Amino acid sequence: MDFMPDDNSQYKHVDYWDERYKKELCYDWLGDFSKFQHLLDTHVKKEDSILILGCGNSSMSGDMYIAGYRSITNIDYSSVCISTMGARYSDCPGMTWHQMDVRQLRFPGTSFDVILEKATLDAIMVDEKSPWEVSPETACFVHQALSEKTCTDTEYGQKKVLEKDQ
Repeated sequence: MDFMPDDNSQYKHVDYWDERYKKELCYDWLGDFSKFQHLLDTHVKKEDSILILGCGNSSMSGDMYIAGYRSITNIDYSSVCISTMGARYSDCPGMTWHQMDVRQLRFPGTSFDVILEKATLDAIMVDEKSPWEVSPETACFVHQALSEKTCTDTEYGQKKVLEKDQ
């Protein structure tokens, strides 16, 4: 693959992704929609509000839209990606695109029925020695990203998870 970095630590840098998305049209990490459709059809309702973390240039959102999922919010921290994908799917009402870091979600007053993540956390956790024994900061971040909650001191090593409205 032409877009593989020399070192996996590059995955955590937005500059790497901006450059990659300037050249690469589409890439589906871990498989395309057809690999996940049976799970989505079983566990996600067509009318659910869906947040896709680190959407990248995957065809997943577009394929989900074609399959009848109409409320899809896509985020990626590459502005190049969001600009390209927003233009590509501009004819899909109900599908939105936001340049945003999953470590700093900004959806005040918004909730989602489903949060999908397909290898974004892997890219962010490249500095961890093991995905099974992560630092308290990473554990808190992962929980926050997947549940839209914020962390303060006490649980997860030194962190505690609080609902955003507390």
